Amino acid sequence: MAFKLPPAYAVGLMVVASCPGGASAGLISHLLRANVALSMTLTTINSMICVVTIPWLVDWSLAYFMGQHAQITLPFWHTVQDIALLTLLPAAVGLWFRSRHPAFADMADKPLRYLMPMMLLVAFVGVAGAEHSGTDQVLGFVGDLLPPTLLLNGGGMLFGLLLAFLFKLGPRSRITIPLEVGLQNVSLAIFVSQVMLGNNQMALVAVVYSSFSFGTAVLFGYSLRELTRLVRRQLYRLRLGRTIKKP
Repeated sequence: MAFKLPPAYAVGLMVVASCPGGASAGLISHLLRANVALSMTLTTINSMICVVTIPWLVDWSLAYFMGQHAQITLPFWHTVQDIALLTLLPAAVGLWFRSRHPAFADMADKPLRYLMPMMLLVAFVGVAGAEHSGTDQVLGFVGDLLPPTLLLNGGGMLFGLLLAFLFKLGPRSRITIPLEVGLQNVSLAIFVSQVMLGNNQMALVAVVYSSFSFGTAVLFGYSLRELTRLVRRQLYRLRLGRTIKKP
């Protein structure tokens, strides 16, 4: 409403906002040495909850912005299968491999920290290109959609950080929570918009969101981690100085 978006874009923004965090949040948490277990737990629980919340929120958004109704349902067991394949199975395989081959796992950890983000970036670009290949109007829509999607992404991460402080979580978890709140499952948003609702304009919001959200999440998480380290070093120096000054 604040950006006076056309109704289809407004619903598309609500679809993106209603989606849970994606697997990329766990990857960034791993890269930044944050709380990966917390990230995976939140992704799993939120993905289960969205089976109920997404249909209700999308139908409400359609009624409010477009005066329409759409009875959509997310298949429960299909969602469970996706969670198992994308989140739980890779984690289980990784834990098993590390327990059997710890030396090789430690050796592979550093190069994978650089390789995995590159692979994910290629995947994001591929999804965006496949969904809108041959669409000359995309660049014209970006100017309208970039401000609200940036606000959704950045505001979500700031709100997640506030929640982490309110619940007095540790430094690693304070990085993880904003990533989970600020990184939506864009593939699910595109599926709901384009397949279930049959609206390409709604799906375009998710594509624009996916074009920058991974980069902003990495920048936010890295800046937060370095700021936390700086504050802790300064506090340590202050305490050390006070200890030395004592007679």
